[in-house]
Amino acid sequence: MADQGPRTDPQNWDALTPQQVLHTLAYELYHPVSMLGSHINRLVSEDDPLTEDDYEQIFEQMQDAVRQLSRTVVHLKQYAQAHAPPAPPDADAMAEA
Repeated sequence: MADQGPRTDPQNWDALTPQQVLHTLAYELYHPVSMLGSHINRLVSEDDPLTEDDYEQIFEQMQDAVRQLSRTVVHLKQYAQAHAPPAPPDADAMAEA
């Protein structure tokens, strides 16, 4: 599976606005999720018998898609951690003060 367009560098996510993050997520998630759905449908379909080579190619492409999804989730997690609101003060600590 060839990459479908340029991927966003994780360092660039820090500079994105929340709206840009949503746009980037839609872009980053669309292809691998769509491809996984197509391949799952093909694997369970009885209309088109698959060869051993077909299975190998499909599973390799599915692994690539899962890796891309994993990278996107890591980028989103890093962005969320970097932009998280400060934690509210601990109620117990405030009561002791």
